[in-house]
Amino acid sequence: MNLTEVWTAYMATLRERAPVTAAAIRPPRSVDEREAAERATTPWTDELCEFYGLHDGQHETSGEEHVPVGSVLPGFTLYSLDRVVDRHRFSLEGPHSIDDLGDDWPAVVRAQEAGETAEMFVPAYVPFAEDGGGGPLYVDTRPGARQGCVRMFTYEGADEGGPWFDSLTEFIAALCRSVETGSAIYDELTPSFEDGALQWCDPGLPGGSMAHAVALPIVRIPFALVDFRPSQLSDDDDLIDLDHVRRIVIETARRLHPSAMVEDARAVYRQVPRVRGANMNWWVSMNGLEVVFTAIVTGEDHDVIVLELPSGGCVFEADE
Repeated sequence: MNLTEVWTAYMATLRERAPVTAAAIRPPRSVDEREAAERATTPWTDELCEFYGLHDGQHETSGEEHVPVGSVLPGFTLYSLDRVVDRHRFSLEGPHSIDDLGDDWPAVVRAQEAGETAEMFVPAYVPFAEDGGGGPLYVDTRPGARQGCVRMFTYEGADEGGPWFDSLTEFIAALCRSVETGSAIYDELTPSFEDGALQWCDPGLPGGSMAHAVALPIVRIPFALVDFRPSQLSDDDDLIDLDHVRRIVIETARRLHPSAMVEDARAVYRQVPRVRGANMNWWVSMNGLEVVFTAIVTGEDHDVIVLELPSGGCVFEADE
């Protein structure tokens, strides 16, 4: 699936489960305004241009009109175009100190490719969201194999830590999977729905319970799911054969819906570890519509457990 398809699927899920949060997403600005934002920052990737062709960030209520609207991104507020330009300029005006890295370090940074650590905010970083402390989430537009990866910048650790996701498409697909299944995403944040708003909470902290899951159907699985970041994988890792998994997903869909026209199955992730509990969502084209299935890696050969997900989401409970 491309970014537009994944974003559309995510918004459809939010309109059903968290309509207040979905309504807080601003419609996209004009092409001229988007191109002006790009000129004011740095050349954008095609995917980033596509991203801001889908929205103009998230509206947050304040003052007397303040009501919780939730957050479309876990722990981050999605930027408007104006905010992208403003934070890009601000980050460049207050550079992270590199005095202790030697006189040759700027030349090293200029030779780097996307995904490498510059120890500073460079012009090719395009921020699109920020956390409560003002640390931006950004797209690394530098050239190289990882161009377009999603990374985090902090004003203490700069760009250390490497990419979180290889692309915006991969990031939004992971969010959609988390909201559809109730599973945790990075930092163990779990989706919660309160008064029509999507909140993200840590189950290990007070107030971070799964109370929202009471109304969701429970799906039993033989073992617990494990989280992973595809951007941290390489061809040298032990990976599962996704072509094999795709065939199993299609066969399962046809077995469960023998009278349906099952045409294809698509996943966003290009690499998945052969580790028990690793899982990926598949969008199956069925009678002209897309139905979401999940495939859970067993850890044995390339076998997976394939389940059709309830349309309104579910909660996985492991027998182990």
